[in-house]
Amino acid sequence: MHTVLVVDDEKIVGTAFKRELVKEGYDVDTSSDGKTAIEMAKSKNYDIVFMDLVMPGMDGIETCKIMKEISPDSTIIFMTGNIDNDTTWKEIEFVRSGGKIYYLYKPFVEGEILRITHEALAEKNREPIASD
Repeated sequence: MHTVLVVDDEKIVGTAFKRELVKEGYDVDTSSDGKTAIEMAKSKNYDIVFMDLVMPGMDGIETCKIMKEISPDSTIIFMTGNIDNDTTWKEIEFVRSGGKIYYLYKPFVEGEILRITHEALAEKNREPIASD
């Protein structure tokens, strides 16, 4: 069973992920802040972490940096509901922190959560290409 952690200060976002992914057989946990998410990652390995960029206290970029140190094999995916001129720079910083960009913007389109989850797992499970 694949494990997913959703980190977002809006409870409805975690509910949306659970509703869509649990029925597909995923083990889904939620956290409303970065500090709690980090503690959760210390005790459980997550295949995928969906990370909100803007949260009170520790933002998604800072949480991503720490999360990658604790759980380097987790794929951390950026999501935001705040799209502005600064978003592109935040995305770049997120990737530099070890995250992945799958362009998951709120509000979500139906089926988008499952599609992005499948894409991330497919990428994660690809065998590295051996070089000669």
